Amino acid sequence: MERSQPSGIDILVVGAGIGGLCAAIELDAKGTMCESLRQKMRQFEKWPGVAERYDENCYKPALSIYTHAVPTSVSRAKLIKLLYDIAVSLGITFSFGQRVVKYFDDVDGSAAGVFTASGARHKAELVVAADGVGSKSSKLILGNDSRPKSSGFAVYRVAFPTAIAHRDKEVSNNFPAPTDGSDDSRIYLGPNTHAITIVFQEITTWLLTHGLIKQTPENTTVDWKLMWRDPKPASETPHTFLPTSANGATQAMEDGISLASCLELAGKDNIPLALRVHNHFLFQCVSCCQRAGFKNREQWHHVDLNEARKHPERLAEMTCQWITRHDPEVYAYQNWTKCVGHLLYGAEFVNTNIPTGYTYKPWTIDELLNAADEGVSVDDEGEWS
Repeated sequence: MERSQPSGIDILVVGAGIGGLCAAIELDAKGTMCESLRQKMRQFEKWPGVAERYDENCYKPALSIYTHAVPTSVSRAKLIKLLYDIAVSLGITFSFGQRVVKYFDDVDGSAAGVFTASGARHKAELVVAADGVGSKSSKLILGNDSRPKSSGFAVYRVAFPTAIAHRDKEVSNNFPAPTDGSDDSRIYLGPNTHAITIVFQEITTWLLTHGLIKQTPENTTVDWKLMWRDPKPASETPHTFLPTSANGATQAMEDGISLASCLELAGKDNIPLALRVHNHFLFQCVSCCQRAGFKNREQWHHVDLNEARKHPERLAEMTCQWITRHDPEVYAYQNWTKCVGHLLYGAEFVNTNIPTGYTYKPWTIDELLNAADEGVSVDDEGEWS
């Protein structure tokens, strides 16, 4: 993989999920010294040989909404394995089995780090907290306002061997594993609910679907409460997306790409400025992505089935073009100077990584939930599709 000149910045990444791994890989490519501590992507085309491996791990839908072809996501487990293999090949060091109990900053602000449950102290010039919502870092970033709010929904999720599912003849007949290299992917819509099934040769996964439940092994299903938080201008992380945003894992990866690009442009002596610019680039974009997830859910849960039969493609437009066409690396390179001028000297700068024609407005979860309860459609100006 092509690397930039070494920046000399020593970075500790806490967490080796999708976001942490992608951040470590991009930071390494931008010339930093990176260590990871654990408890679709356009970018893959820039990583030699990775795009092909990613494509191999993508779901390949054979069936979808009313036979309209809908792209489906990659297996997260396989994606994490792919990213981990890349990181190891680059020489990024990992320390597994480390439970972080406290974050710290040096008094002079020259370094930061973490303490683990074993008493070990890990220190670096910059700590990337990629350990997820509800972690020690969340409370540090959000302070007393760290408690999430209920979205009013929960989801049953599971993945298990297809061989177990197909022990039942009815399930095997109705949810076959295609033998032509594709996968059986389906979306079911109903009043205030939706369900997804994906069946491929090795694994079957479902979200709230009746036909497969009886074949699911005991103690494997997760009843995942869908919690989220109001957008916070003080920090663009941690994100809390509804699944209908179809952008959670992708956004985690884009965070790392944007952060690495900003650090590369800022250099070792301007780390705080890099973080300010990174935050300014992402906050409005992430907030709009969160809002789009709510709008998608409302569309799916209150669908006019007769209209859907005429235009099934509209139901497939979950991940909007303004999101899928966004390249965080290019955006950082093109807008760095203007954003720095805005933050340091008050020069005019308006982010363009939000829906075209939309002027960003602060919003809260309660506003959206109240609109849903009252049956009021959440309509925004601009092109959100």
